Amino acid sequence: MVEIDGAQVDMDDPCAVVSALRAAELKLATGGGVVMTRFGRDNEIRWDRGSLTGLSELISKYERMCERKSGIRSRFAKRMRFVR
Repeated sequence: MVEIDGAQVDMDDPCAVVSALRAAELKLATGGGVVMTRFGRDNEIRWDRGSLTGLSELISKYERMCERKSGIRSRFAKRMRFVR
Protein backbone atom coordinates (compact mmCIF):
# COMPACT_ATOMS: atom_id res chain seq x y z
CA MET A 1 0.00 0.00 0.00
CA VAL A 2 1.06 3.54 -0.78
CA GLU A 3 -0.18 6.77 0.74
CA ILE A 4 -0.85 9.52 -1.79
CA ASP A 5 -2.01 12.77 -0.22
CA GLY A 6 -3.58 10.92 2.71
CA ALA A 7 -5.29 8.19 0.63
CA GLN A 8 -4.16 4.56 0.80
CA VAL A 9 -3.63 3.16 -2.72
CA ASP A 10 -2.63 -0.36 -3.82
CA MET A 11 0.64 -0.18 -5.80
CA ASP A 12 -0.32 -3.31 -7.75
CA ASP A 13 -3.23 -1.42 -9.34
CA PRO A 14 -1.69 1.26 -11.60
CA CYS A 15 -5.14 2.59 -12.54
CA ALA A 16 -5.85 3.41 -8.88
CA VAL A 17 -2.44 5.07 -8.58
CA VAL A 18 -3.17 7.18 -11.67
CA SER A 19 -6.47 8.45 -10.28
CA ALA A 20 -4.87 9.32 -6.92
CA LEU A 21 -1.96 11.10 -8.63
CA ARG A 22 -4.35 13.06 -10.87
CA ALA A 23 -6.24 14.22 -7.78
CA ALA A 24 -2.95 15.33 -6.25
CA GLU A 25 -1.99 17.12 -9.48
CA LEU A 26 -5.33 18.94 -9.53
CA LYS A 27 -4.87 19.99 -5.92
CA LEU A 28 -1.41 21.39 -6.69
CA ALA A 29 -2.49 23.10 -9.90
CA THR A 30 -5.27 24.94 -8.10
CA GLY A 31 -2.92 26.22 -5.41
CA GLY A 32 -3.40 23.50 -2.82
CA GLY A 33 0.11 23.81 -1.42
CA VAL A 34 2.12 20.64 -0.79
CA VAL A 35 1.04 17.05 -1.53
CA MET A 36 2.83 14.12 0.08
CA THR A 37 3.38 10.62 -1.35
CA ARG A 38 4.70 7.89 0.94
CA PHE A 39 6.12 4.61 -0.37
CA GLY A 40 6.57 2.30 2.61
CA ARG A 41 7.75 3.73 5.90
CA ASP A 42 10.90 5.58 4.87
CA ASN A 43 10.40 6.84 1.32
CA GLU A 44 8.49 10.10 1.31
CA ILE A 45 8.15 12.55 -1.57
CA ARG A 46 6.67 16.02 -1.20
CA TRP A 47 5.29 17.66 -4.33
CA ASP A 48 4.78 21.40 -4.66
CA ARG A 49 3.88 23.72 -7.54
CA GLY A 50 7.48 23.69 -8.80
CA SER A 51 7.48 19.93 -9.28
CA LEU A 52 4.33 19.62 -11.39
CA THR A 53 6.37 18.43 -14.39
CA GLY A 54 7.84 15.56 -12.37
CA LEU A 55 4.38 14.64 -11.15
CA SER A 56 3.05 14.74 -14.72
CA GLU A 57 5.82 12.37 -15.84
CA LEU A 58 4.93 9.98 -13.02
CA ILE A 59 1.26 10.13 -14.05
CA SER A 60 2.20 9.33 -17.66
CA LYS A 61 4.25 6.35 -16.51
CA TYR A 62 1.36 4.91 -14.49
CA GLU A 63 -1.12 5.64 -17.30
CA ARG A 64 0.95 3.47 -19.65
CA MET A 65 1.13 0.72 -17.01
CA CYS A 66 -2.66 0.94 -16.54
CA GLU A 67 -3.25 0.70 -20.30
CA ARG A 68 -1.02 -2.39 -20.51
CA LYS A 69 -2.77 -4.03 -17.57
CA SER A 70 -6.22 -3.23 -19.00
CA GLY A 71 -5.30 -4.40 -22.49
CA ILE A 72 -5.90 -1.00 -24.05
CA ARG A 73 -3.72 -0.32 -27.06
CA SER A 74 -2.14 3.10 -26.97
CA ARG A 75 -0.21 2.72 -30.23
CA PHE A 76 -1.69 1.52 -33.48
CA ALA A 77 0.03 0.35 -36.64
CA LYS A 78 -0.76 2.34 -39.77
CA ARG A 79 -0.67 1.06 -43.31
CA MET A 80 -0.06 3.05 -46.43
CA ARG A 81 -0.52 2.12 -50.04
CA PHE A 82 0.56 4.15 -53.01
CA VAL A 83 -1.96 4.25 -55.82
CA ARG A 84 -1.08 5.30 -59.38
